[in-house]
Amino acid sequence: MQNGQVLRLRYSVAWVDQHPLTWVEGAFPADYEVKGWRLQLGESQLEAWPPTPMGEDEARLALLPILSAWAASLEVEHHLIVTFTYLGAEFEPESAVAGEVRVQATDVWTLAFDATVEVQRGTPPEPSWDWQETPAAAAVREVCLRPLRNGTRPVADAAYWLATHLKMWAGGQSQAASRLNVDPAYFERARQQGARSAERKVSNDSVSLTEQQKESLRLVLEDLVARLYLVESGLTPGERLTLTDWPS
Repeated sequence: MQNGQVLRLRYSVAWVDQHPLTWVEGAFPADYEVKGWRLQLGESQLEAWPPTPMGEDEARLALLPILSAWAASLEVEHHLIVTFTYLGAEFEPESAVAGEVRVQATDVWTLAFDATVEVQRGTPPEPSWDWQETPAAAAVREVCLRPLRNGTRPVADAAYWLATHLKMWAGGQSQAASRLNVDPAYFERARQQGARSAERKVSNDSVSLTEQQKESLRLVLEDLVARLYLVESGLTPGERLTLTDWPS
């Protein structure tokens, strides 16, 4: 990495909305002010100006939580996957040519996704900048939510995996339900439907879920993942849910 104060960082940007994505004319650029950073988002490039003088390594480390929250929020809340690829930094002029761009070895912060059908969006959705990406939340998004949405993980298997993960995260099933602000019976129904589904495990007490039950369970899992992110970000997970709130 180069020495000197960073003027701005540059990233390439790629989007997937469960399918190849296009944007309406005029959707970009989009400008944001986040924790002192000035961010300008184009359809294929992000430029980021740090709030205070920083070296390159320091600037990239400072921006990483913002990019992580950005990607997590868009994927969980808006079904939109984004890839940021670091391109390099522009430095404050010293004895070299003013505004010299020094491109560093590229590294990729990427989220892979299979896609076949093109969709179109209007403007980039506003991220929840106060979200935080933690190991517990990232594992749920990458191992459970994403394969559930792209059809590579059956809903029953995703439900069982998520319930097990949340129990480990909270130290028990009742603790998980309490932290997510759902009734223990609500949490248990999600776990049981996953555990007993014939799609996941065939046994004497297996049950076959109807398509409507699978869709209801999928909606419950989506909400539990969002609640996990809110809790991990120090935010309120939402109103308390009971069995009467189970999607029908």
